[in-house]
Parts: sequence; structure tokens; C-alpha cells
Amino acid sequence: MMIHMKSRTKHRFIRACLTLCTLIGPIVATAGTARATDDDLSDDARLVGYEGKHVVLDAGSAPSYMLLFALGVVGLSVMFKSAKRTHLD
Repeated sequence: MMIHMKSRTKHRFIRACLTLCTLIGPIVATAGTARATDDDLSDDARLVGYEGKHVVLDAGSAPSYMLLFALGVVGLSVMFKSAKRTHLD
């Protein structure tokens, strides 16, 4: 009886968390995209002192994804390491 009640309470808690995430998720997502569309090209500290109109272009996100992939390969490769090997091999 007690195990069944704990299970039901656990399911209610999970359902409440998922409902909360479903309700708050779109609000957080729209705030992030609204902030991302702000194209303010005001004075950049790296360009102060140069003559003329210069603009620093934003870089893409490819290097970040390549680094994430490389670190993922390193992390997953540890899982397939042979435990029978020693430092003497």
C-alpha cells in the first residue's frame, strides 16, 4: 500500500514539473529570440581609435560545434577502453 502511494506521489510530482516546464518554456524561448534579434552596431571597444567606419562581423557557431563534437568523441572513447590493460602495455 505504501509503495503504491509513493509511486503515485512521484508520478504527480513529475507531471507537475513537466507541466511547469511546458508553460514556462515558450516564455523563455521567446525572450531569447527577442534578445538575439537585437542588431545594435554601436561603438565596439575593439574599434575605438580607428578612423572611418569599421564593423566587426559576428563569427559563426561552427567552431563551437566542432569543439563539442571533439570533446564528445574523447568522452565516449573512454567508455570503450579495455579495463584489462595496464600501464605496462
